[in-house]
Amino acid sequence: MGFIKIINILKYFIIFNISVITIYCISFSARAEIMERTLKNGLQVILKKDTRAPVVTSHIWYKIGSADEVSGKTGLSHALEHMMFKGTKKNPGGIFSQTISKLGGKENAFTSKDYTAYYQTLPSQYLEEALKFESDRMSNLVVKKEDFLKEIEVIKEERRLRTDDQSEGIAYEQLYANAYANSSYHDPIIGWMEDLNHMTEKDISDWYDNWYAPNNATAVIVGDIDFDKTIKLVEKYYGAKKPVKITERVKRNEPYQFGEKNVSIKIKGKPSYIIMGYKVPSLNNKNIESWECYALSVLSGILSSGQNSRLQKILVREKKIASYADSGYSMFSRNDPLFLIDVNPIIGKKISIIENELEKIITELKTKLVTKKELERIKAQVLASEVYQRDSIDYQARVLGMIKTSVGDTKIIDQYTANIAAVTAEQVREVAKKYLVSNLQTVVKVNEKIQ
Repeated sequence: MGFIKIINILKYFIIFNISVITIYCISFSARAEIMERTLKNGLQVILKKDTRAPVVTSHIWYKIGSADEVSGKTGLSHALEHMMFKGTKKNPGGIFSQTISKLGGKENAFTSKDYTAYYQTLPSQYLEEALKFESDRMSNLVVKKEDFLKEIEVIKEERRLRTDDQSEGIAYEQLYANAYANSSYHDPIIGWMEDLNHMTEKDISDWYDNWYAPNNATAVIVGDIDFDKTIKLVEKYYGAKKPVKITERVKRNEPYQFGEKNVSIKIKGKPSYIIMGYKVPSLNNKNIESWECYALSVLSGILSSGQNSRLQKILVREKKIASYADSGYSMFSRNDPLFLIDVNPIIGKKISIIENELEKIITELKTKLVTKKELERIKAQVLASEVYQRDSIDYQARVLGMIKTSVGDTKIIDQYTANIAAVTAEQVREVAKKYLVSNLQTVVKVNEKIQ
């Protein structure tokens, strides 16, 4: 299984694949379709009109994720996400979900390193019901000890099944734990098992009280809506919510890395696997030119976008040494992320063979310009994907929420396709030379001597 499959395996970590968003981000060219407001209590509101079907999706994004947790208290954001479905005094556990279902809708939530989000998608005439319930649990959640004790066992079982019993899950977790010595991205979203064993319902309540407030949230509503009526509904249900004093987020700078980091893991009964990550900038990095991020996105596309991408073509089809090969990069993150490459070797092929071929591929990217034909193909795929993704109101809401919460300025979305189109072959080569280097690299190998 590759990186994209890892994300699916770890979908409770972050249900929506952000690395995919990076490559296929929607460009909303018509700003007239979008309204942005900030309520007096600090709640940021984004409304986008899409009248193709009588459906609406309503999201609430909290700027709180595993990146805000501290050593010994990991997994709080994800655990709180679970507890948010246990009910309030006014609406006991299950009532919210049952109501949305009866109305013909669906609802869920997801946690990442940077944020936690909750959403409902339902017929547009029932939007008020979704807002009523969601606003209630913003400030009235009841964290019962008996509910917490049951749910923490569910979370621990999730960890065992999706991480501890999966070679890809273990490798992915160890990659971040070893790549980052000090960055807040060091710890897993679900938390370390030892921390889960010592977590209490008070930890959850305190986390909720500290972070779940209108001035730490963004409401995103996309679909068949009227702007004036919808903003009045938002003000009705969220406007009276009191802001809280948000704890200052301390920037944890990553120290300089001296040379490549290598981690070897032996897991009995599991196939070989290799994943590597390079420390690269996000759009929030003020020490670089923004074009570098777009060039890195194109570089990721060159490596793994489609059957003719270099990883697929060379490792899977030509050399026949891998069953799967992929790459991923997200420029839309609060802190500097990893540029990821992962490969599943074919049984009988050693990881060392994979490493040699990857080195050749990366060296070529550093020394030779990408052809005009290949570059244009990648850009065309971005544009084609944009048209496809715009069919989903949920996708549109997720992009808007992610950008607003992680980067702050949704106008970046308008500029995305133009910035991708402006990337040159020289820029692709430059970012490959600058970032795909040993002192920014961490490699995790599973069963490297077993095949």
